[in-house]
Amino acid sequence: MRITQVRAIIVIAVLAVVAAVTSWMAIVNDSQTAEAETCPPGAIPVDIELAEEENVSVLVLNATDNSGLADQAAAQLTDYGFEVLETDNSDKEEMQAPVEIHYGPKAVADAHLLRSYFAESVHLFDIENENEHVEIILGPGFQQLNTKSDARNALSVIGWPKAPEGTCAIE
Repeated sequence: MRITQVRAIIVIAVLAVVAAVTSWMAIVNDSQTAEAETCPPGAIPVDIELAEEENVSVLVLNATDNSGLADQAAAQLTDYGFEVLETDNSDKEEMQAPVEIHYGPKAVADAHLLRSYFAESVHLFDIENENEHVEIILGPGFQQLNTKSDARNALSVIGWPKAPEGTCAIE
């Protein structure tokens, strides 16, 4: 064998080892999941990846006698980067908590993010709700929104969003 043939064999061997190691690393570190394929029949796929505030649409409703409460909360939400679609009064008389967060399958992760901004809230999922926005209803016990840093701390406590009953998580 000539020296050029030996060099060629060494180069090919090194390239083969690099290709094998790279392929092995790609397979081991693969983060793709086949969750959509494992959804039970009839389950609605929902996105549970948290969005940034500027990508979340919200409707703020006031269920109290305190005039302007929804506008004040909406102003804070806008300052935090949320898109406030509208503020209005709510005719809801009985509240389950000082703040109710209503949402459907298209807004699961968005509602979870908003939950971190409202200390005493209950989130109410409705599988029939086809809105892409989240509806916030402020009740008599509502005081104020969490600050951005408090919301991040609250998010670390409540964890990542989970797919509600009747749905299947996708990312």
